[in-house]
Amino acid sequence: MKGMRPRLLILPLSLLTLVACAPRTARPTVTLGPVQTQVLPVRLGMGQSMQLTVTLNGRGVPPDDLTWVSSDLRVVTVSAGGLARAGAAGQAAVRAIQTGSGRALAEFRMQVMVPPPATPQRLDALTGEVLKLTNDARASGQSCGGQSFPAAPPLGAEARLGQAAQNHAADMAARDYFNHVSPDGGTLTGRISASGYPWRAIAENIAAGQTSAQEVVSGWVRSEGHCRNLMNASYTELGIGLAQGAGGRRYWVQDFGTR
Repeated sequence: MKGMRPRLLILPLSLLTLVACAPRTARPTVTLGPVQTQVLPVRLGMGQSMQLTVTLNGRGVPPDDLTWVSSDLRVVTVSAGGLARAGAAGQAAVRAIQTGSGRALAEFRMQVMVPPPATPQRLDALTGEVLKLTNDARASGQSCGGQSFPAAPPLGAEARLGQAAQNHAADMAARDYFNHVSPDGGTLTGRISASGYPWRAIAENIAAGQTSAQEVVSGWVRSEGHCRNLMNASYTELGIGLAQGAGGRRYWVQDFGTR
């Protein structure tokens, strides 16, 4: 591994802004008999979205045949197609009403939860410098591949993101590879979800071979895709990983997140 040039790698940004974890693993469907109105409890975190669907006599009810109504638009809004979005903490009932007949086919009892407070990641000297330099870059604004980004608020170090980032850095160092996907198929979304971080949007920057925090952050800022992740104001928290392989090569990971 000696003599290898430092490398940077980024996941395409278009793959990184994803639906929150809970909605991706739960798609509530109400199956109805001829006259019975079904009631289904649903929990969401603030800012999360969930597609609601209804089936009648074993067949999906087309969106145009339903009118969706929320009892509290402050807590939950719902689109004409049944996409519910959680706003403020609280409870609301979302009803699917059959257009024309006015019959309520389904009622979703929505409970919107306040996300738990962040737990700061404990950073050592090197990873702490990565956070500082990253926030310095955000504070001054950057040009990423010709697109100007204004100053963005500082990122806070978050423990669950940090654990995911550290695990990936250590895995790359131990198994001598450099990729967002591990040799056994592990992915960014899987790592973040396994950490327990209730994400709505995530992104990852990785690098290998840089010897200092200044070198790695400067490299990310000069790289268009990495720079876009770093300057994206929609990300509010950051986890940082750093590990060293047997040959002394350092592996760096930044995991960005929004809850």
